[in-house]
Amino acid sequence: MPGAVAARSSRWILAVGLWAVAASVTGAAPGVDQLGRQPFTDSRDPPSYRELRSLDQTQFDLGHAVFNTQWVPAGTVGAARRDGLGPLYNAAACDACHNEGARGRGPAGDGPAPAGLVIQVDRLEGGIRVPDPIYGSVLNTSALDGLRPEALVFIRYQEQHGRYPDGEPWSMRVPRYEISELAYGPLSPSTIIRPRLAPPLFGVGLLEAVSESAVLEQTHSSSMKSAHGRPAWQRVQGKQLLGRFGWQATSVSVRDQTTKAFSREMGLTTSDRVADDCTVHEYDCLAQPNGGHPEVSDEFLDAVVAFQQRLAVPASDLGGADSAAPLRMQQVFGRLGCTDCHRPTFPVVIEEGQGHRRSGVIAPYTDLLLHDLGSGLADAQVSGRAVFSQWRTAPLWGIGYRPRAGASLTLLHDGRARSIEEAILWHHGEAERSRQKFERLGASLRRTLVDWIATL
Repeated sequence: MPGAVAARSSRWILAVGLWAVAASVTGAAPGVDQLGRQPFTDSRDPPSYRELRSLDQTQFDLGHAVFNTQWVPAGTVGAARRDGLGPLYNAAACDACHNEGARGRGPAGDGPAPAGLVIQVDRLEGGIRVPDPIYGSVLNTSALDGLRPEALVFIRYQEQHGRYPDGEPWSMRVPRYEISELAYGPLSPSTIIRPRLAPPLFGVGLLEAVSESAVLEQTHSSSMKSAHGRPAWQRVQGKQLLGRFGWQATSVSVRDQTTKAFSREMGLTTSDRVADDCTVHEYDCLAQPNGGHPEVSDEFLDAVVAFQQRLAVPASDLGGADSAAPLRMQQVFGRLGCTDCHRPTFPVVIEEGQGHRRSGVIAPYTDLLLHDLGSGLADAQVSGRAVFSQWRTAPLWGIGYRPRAGASLTLLHDGRARSIEEAILWHHGEAERSRQKFERLGASLRRTLVDWIATL
């Protein structure tokens, strides 16, 4: 099949363009092999970031199939190994929230929370986050036949208007969350509501390959501009590990993040997490049959984790005839102070199988550290009291990618921002000065910078 071989081989041509620009600006030697980018010629068939050997490709393909699997209730005839959904859940497939690895689609306007926007709930006890005693870690808005969902969540937006110093108007939307029809009683006033949009999965295996020392050097080196950033230490099985996944870096690995999602958002157990999110107060949930022990087999879990770890990042689309424009915008981005947190590059060493290792540079535009972005983005208790929140710097690579025709951007942790510009305007706290500098740019330069960010 020469045509198929040629098509597959074309995937392994790494995009350059921005990568060379990032290398020259951040001090990496020009021509250094930059890992991670591949053309997404078919959004339904996302590529791996490197060519896979036969067994690795087989596992990648199985993981992709599991990722797209619609799980069904325990005992469903003919379900084979894909039963055990729920009893309480948010989505029946990974792909329902992360369409082919892309970010979840946030609300377009007022209405019920979509599946891709999960409402986490917890409390702070001694400074430690613990699940809500009645509803667990996530409010599940779907349930199997015969059971009631834990709650309904409705979102309303209020427009906030203003003007840049040059007189051009801007608009932002402020979300308000209404939680009703709670199936097992009211939430405590001290319960914290944490809306979380499903993040993109592109390049997560490469972020996992960034060494802990490379992340931590930013916090103690006077030469690093992102000295304000704080590492997100998580205690796992008695060890202190660096959190690097999730909006607040609460997960230490791709596997950790994946098993949490299976358990809390799909009601599926794994050998890592042997219980779903049902609590002792949800008696009818506990009374339902299960789909085995565990419901997601180790083979399926290993495969879906491997699929995510090997996912590429959509290739940059710099376009245009002015080859100097990306470099100019990279320099503006740096002058505004954006690179203090959105660090352009990291060195990585990756395993390529059969004992082979490969060194290279990735350009995720994140420092993988936590930052205070101001009270406007803070979570809040049911009582309305704001809770101090720190956010892991969101990687910007692939930010402009839209998996479906006509899909619009919904950015930030809860999808409130409808554009890159709107997301920037929400940056306060440690990002206050950078946002102010952005606002003082002329209208044309602001638009050019935003357009450039969309190509990352």
